[in-house]
Amino acid sequence: MDASLSDALFPRSRRHVEKNLHMALVICDTKGNRESMDRLLLTNGRVVTPQRVIDAGTVVVEGEKIVDVVEHVYSGDQQTWDVGGRLILPGVINLHDDGYEKAVQPRQGVYLPAALAFHHMEWALAASGITTVYHAVSFDEGLFLRDRTIAQAEEMACNLLTFAQADFAQVHHRILYRCDVRSAGSFDSIVKVINSPQAAAPHYYLSLNDHAPGQGQYAWRQAEPRFWDIKAQTEHIRSTQLKQATTLLKSRPNVIIAGHDSDSAAAVDDLYERGIRVSEFPINREAAQRAKELDLPVIVGSPNIVRGGSHTKNVSALELVADHLADVLVADYAPSTLLHAVLIHIITDLSEQLLRTYV
Repeated sequence: MDASLSDALFPRSRRHVEKNLHMALVICDTKGNRESMDRLLLTNGRVVTPQRVIDAGTVVVEGEKIVDVVEHVYSGDQQTWDVGGRLILPGVINLHDDGYEKAVQPRQGVYLPAALAFHHMEWALAASGITTVYHAVSFDEGLFLRDRTIAQAEEMACNLLTFAQADFAQVHHRILYRCDVRSAGSFDSIVKVINSPQAAAPHYYLSLNDHAPGQGQYAWRQAEPRFWDIKAQTEHIRSTQLKQATTLLKSRPNVIIAGHDSDSAAAVDDLYERGIRVSEFPINREAAQRAKELDLPVIVGSPNIVRGGSHTKNVSALELVADHLADVLVADYAPSTLLHAVLIHIITDLSEQLLRTYV
C-alpha cells in the first residue's frame, strides 16, 4: 500500500487484525525489477486488507503491480510461493525516520561514507517492513542538539535524492525537511533544495523544530546558561522563519508542514494560525486534544509504544491511540519498532476484549 503523503496522513479506515499473529511477515511492495517473472502468487497467507484480514488468501502480482487478492489457496510451484500462514501486509509508509542521519554520523564528529550509510540503513528499513520512508534531515547549526551545519544537512539531502533515484535503491525514499527555526538560513536552505530539479516531487513534507530550553520536550530539563543565552539571541530568527513557513504554504499548495513537540493548546493554536496542519509528537494530552479539535492529524512514535512510555517523560503514545487522539504511527529513531508497536496495540485490544467478555 504505497500511497501519497495525504493518504498516509489521513487514513481512510482504522485497520485492526482480529486474531493472534505469526511473527514472520511477508511485505508486499512493487519496487524492483520483476521483468523475469511476469506473474507471481503469494498464497496461503493471512492477507491484511483495509476492510478485513483474509485468513487463507492469495495475493496476485503481475509485473510491478498487485492485481488481485483472492480468498483461495493454490498449490505451490515456481510462480506460486506458499508463505505458510504468515501475514501478507501492505508495505509500511514511515513518515519520520532518523536512520540515515544516524548511519552517516554514528557518533559526534564521526562521519561514514554516504553510500555505505545508505545501504546499511536501507536494508534495516526493508527488514522492518518499511517500503516508503521519509528521511528526517535536520537543517540546523548544532545550536542545541547536533554536531551539524546547514551545509552538511544540504549535502546529506542531496545525497539521499541521488541514491533514491539509483537502480540499487530497494525502497522508496523521500525527505522530511526539518527546519530548526533558530538556525539562521535553515528555511532558505530547505527551499533551495526543494526547488532543485533533483528534488522534483508531487509534494514536499517539512517540519518546524525548536529545541531551545524552557519549552517543548525541554520544558522540564535543566539547561546550561549558554543555551538560555542562545535562545534569547535567536528569537528574531525564529520569528522570521515561522513567517517564511506561512508564506511558503500560501504559495505552494503541494507543501505540507508539521509542527513538532507542541507542549500546549496555545502552541497548537499558534501554529494553526500560521497554516500548519499536522501535529508531530505533541508532548502532552492537552496539545494532542487541541490538535484533534482542530482536525489536525496527530503523529506519535512507535518507540514510545514498544518501550511502554516516553523516554523524555512525555505523554504515552499508547494512551493517545487508545483515546483516539493519534492518527499516524512513525518509527522516529527506531524502524524496528514500527510493526512491533502495531502488534502490541492489536494484542492489547484483544486482551481487553477477552477480559470484558470472559472475566
